[in-house]
Amino acid sequence: MIETKRPPQNIRREIVGLSVDGAELALHLWRPRGRVKGAVFYFHGLQSHAGWLWEAGPQFADNDIAFFVLDRRGSGISGGAHHELPDVDTVLGDYATALEHVREAVGDDVPLSLFGHCLGGSFMAALMHHPDFTTRYDAAVFCSAWLGKLHATLDDEQQRALAAETSQELWDAGLRPEDFTDEARHRHFIDHDDLAVRELTRRSRATLLGLEKLYMRPERALPPVPAAFVSGISDPIVDLDDARGTFLRMTGSHGALIQFATDKHYLFYTDVRARLVDWASTFTLLQGLDRNA
Repeated sequence: MIETKRPPQNIRREIVGLSVDGAELALHLWRPRGRVKGAVFYFHGLQSHAGWLWEAGPQFADNDIAFFVLDRRGSGISGGAHHELPDVDTVLGDYATALEHVREAVGDDVPLSLFGHCLGGSFMAALMHHPDFTTRYDAAVFCSAWLGKLHATLDDEQQRALAAETSQELWDAGLRPEDFTDEARHRHFIDHDDLAVRELTRRSRATLLGLEKLYMRPERALPPVPAAFVSGISDPIVDLDDARGTFLRMTGSHGALIQFATDKHYLFYTDVRARLVDWASTFTLLQGLDRNA
């Protein structure tokens, strides 16, 4: 007799609509049915959206973690132009509004971690350094995030040219499913995901550069909260040495480097997913112990 593994029964899935600056944004939530002991706010990457977390979200919730994912403006089921990033202030204003909502929803006593994957880590770092961002968070996780990629790959003249870019011509990020995962079902999903963003306007890349400048040339120091850079042993998309160097400059003695045994980019689509979720859940919950000690 084959035993069928049933999904966790204590998971609640919700989508909250947030009206922000003329756009209706979708904030996805996987919530435990019991007491929320911690919360994670996830910043997704360029082509992904909350739908990519259909396995990880319930696992976080099963660990008593409320797991929030905002579909970035123009991504997933959020409103906005599909291939366009607005200006820096609008991008960060969306995230700041969503995080304020999350903090109010979970309360002041629940530890809240920020978790940024790939390009989402750059959005997260920019928000953390922005002087107008005041919502308290208790830990930060950068996962497979190439922090400062444009600063690392473009010289000063190229950066100036990019900053002045106004073209609506589409730029292809050149992302390949085989770089993200070696699991056939996940590759099939990525290939056939109609909501995925694979191209951006060239002027949107100027926004990406503007976001990088907020943490590459910071005017604000980060609060002294625990932070970690999590990755595989190697990564086909991210220059891990450069990204880790940027992370350590940002976080100093509060930063830690964590590696999992994979050579793929999207850790949630590899066989280390469950261990990553458990580690991130524990990392979050420990901050609650520290606050209540």
